[in-house]
Amino acid sequence: MEEEKYLGYIKYYGPLVEDGLMDGRKQAQALMGFDSAVRYFIGKLAPELQNLEFEIPVRIRKGSWEALIPETVAGWTQAGLGLVATAYLTKAAQKMAEKDFSDFGFKDIFRASLDGLKWFARIGKHMGDVSIRRFSDVRFDSSNGLIGIVNAEGKILYVPKYVLEIYSQCPANILESIATNITHGRGLVIGSIDDDILEEVTIDNSEKHIFCQNEEGEEEDEILFPDLEHSTEVVLEGEITRENKTSNSMGFKYNDHILTSYPEIGSIVQYKHLIFSECRLYGRVSRLDEKGRPNARRPKLIFSHLEEIRGEENYDLFNQ
Repeated sequence: MEEEKYLGYIKYYGPLVEDGLMDGRKQAQALMGFDSAVRYFIGKLAPELQNLEFEIPVRIRKGSWEALIPETVAGWTQAGLGLVATAYLTKAAQKMAEKDFSDFGFKDIFRASLDGLKWFARIGKHMGDVSIRRFSDVRFDSSNGLIGIVNAEGKILYVPKYVLEIYSQCPANILESIATNITHGRGLVIGSIDDDILEEVTIDNSEKHIFCQNEEGEEEDEILFPDLEHSTEVVLEGEITRENKTSNSMGFKYNDHILTSYPEIGSIVQYKHLIFSECRLYGRVSRLDEKGRPNARRPKLIFSHLEEIRGEENYDLFNQ
């Protein structure tokens, strides 16, 4: 039987996962984070696919703990999309060609999105801070279409121009759901495979803080956002950070805090394409606690509508 080939993967390694086992919740969080991050980059590379609901097949392999995307992803996903696939995939490939990628197909879009994850990790490690989006003292390698970014130590990392453009708009916490599982005895690898050439980026426990903001889970000693009173109608601007299908909720980052938000009607699936996007939320505040009293310290949001906030088309990456 021919050995199955893969486009890329995430992998946890170390003594804590030598037998391939990991806590079920941690596995679910890693897979959801992997899925959301891949879809984000697909949406940036091929916007025509952003609003389509399709499956991304992942194989879990024992040894360490690995989640791999097979080369057969194109056929799997196209079959899931059905008759609409051909038109959308053709249009997406045409858009990729406009960005100087020749002979691009659906499999290549997935491979490029996995490259995006790998480059995000590589740039984050190089700069030591994923919130840095403007770069001074850049170097240009016009013959290869690369841009050299200089870190605080004076070291240079050369990055493809299109990657840096996507990175500049990428949410700082895009790898947080994956990186949060890193600890002593368990590191993370993000890898991509092209023409049997393997490239990997490793994130260990000493680098975890670069990708994890640790904004959730902290108990407030005081009431958070006291101006957001119970039942108040609000229009807030923030970022969609995550989804939770089990609770039918989404994370909404507002003024450096993540608030749990729920759609007033229907499922969060209709808003899935907005994950990691800056949005305007229309809804009302709920401060009901576990006993049904309006006394919760952290407000929740019940929204009727989410509206994406489009950034400037010509974002200035470089502060020259």
